[in-house]
Amino acid sequence: MTPRIALSATAVAGILAASLVAGATAAEATPVGNCPDHRPVPGNADSLTVTAPAGQVITGYCVKSAGLKGTKGAPETVVLATPVTSIVLRHTDGGNLTHYSLVLKPATVPTPDPEPTPDPEPTPDPEPTPDPEPDPEPTPDPEPTPDPEPTPDPEPEPEPESTQNPPAIKNGSFDWDWTYEAPQCDGLVVAYPSNIPSGQANDVNIRLETDQGQVTLNYHLDQGTWSGTTAFVYSQHRLWPAGVSEYTVTWTQVGGSNYHWQGAVECALGEVSPETGTRNGYAVVRTPGTPATPGTGTGTDAPDVVEGYRTGRTKVSKGQRVGSDIVVVRGLEDGTVELQKKAKRGWKSIRTVTAEDGNAVVTYPKQRKKGTFSYRLAAGDYVSDVLTVKVR
Repeated sequence: MTPRIALSATAVAGILAASLVAGATAAEATPVGNCPDHRPVPGNADSLTVTAPAGQVITGYCVKSAGLKGTKGAPETVVLATPVTSIVLRHTDGGNLTHYSLVLKPATVPTPDPEPTPDPEPTPDPEPTPDPEPDPEPTPDPEPTPDPEPTPDPEPEPEPESTQNPPAIKNGSFDWDWTYEAPQCDGLVVAYPSNIPSGQANDVNIRLETDQGQVTLNYHLDQGTWSGTTAFVYSQHRLWPAGVSEYTVTWTQVGGSNYHWQGAVECALGEVSPETGTRNGYAVVRTPGTPATPGTGTGTDAPDVVEGYRTGRTKVSKGQRVGSDIVVVRGLEDGTVELQKKAKRGWKSIRTVTAEDGNAVVTYPKQRKKGTFSYRLAAGDYVSDVLTVKVR
């Protein structure tokens, strides 16, 4: 049984995405400050679920974090390819969120058909008109009323502008092999290079295998091109199948890059949240104590103990880090698991991940060398499937 990545709460119904993690480069181009009209994020959490007020939708957001070691967590702004009613906010640098702000606009409400107008009652024949009286003295024309000053139209709300990302340069020219982060269960976030040629970034394709059949979601921009950091939320696409409960993201293609992501990000929907009315995500992994081959993460008919750890393959550029995973740890007395990295002489633990109230954040080291590296989680007899990271 292959583990499934956890779906960020409410984002399938509404970014988010933004369990979505873009390349950790946007913040480097932004001076440290804060988001406009920012609100503080309570507690210590690296994600926050937000919902638009009634009658409105979210078209973009800004988020600031404390960052992780070697990062700034500077404010970054993301524009959504499709507006959503609810979204999960995260920062590409990782770390606990400190502030955020949303860009809202009125939701489009369909106009109901007008009630049919009843047929009018027939008009009775008029009474004969008596002979008119002599014409009275003519009434003088009234003084003309001056036309009122026209009321100016209100200024439209400005559209959000996403965070400017660094350019992609190779041998002094644009690098057509630039990469983006692996997709998440909510959707795909793309950090477009600031120097991408005009007319290139107007198509995104995402292929998924769902329990309702295979589906390929095409996002196309008829006029202009996407830029900055843009999120593509699966559940907001018109071809998203109704009633999906399990699915696997297998392939993505982003216009303007020769790089195509391929892998298996397995996702499933859990119970309905009493707070939001939408389904939370879960992942299936093996219970500690059941026999398993290292790296398989399988166990027959075992209850879930860890939710949300990704597996498969992903690519990042040298100097970047793989986006963090939020996992749920169950059935372990001390609530800790080890993040391990494969070395020449076997697997080596590189950090301990401790859950608080059942939740833990798995963060990965910055990739300082090119090559292929493997990671997994381990706790006692339990080992997860392997995440393979290719660093270019």
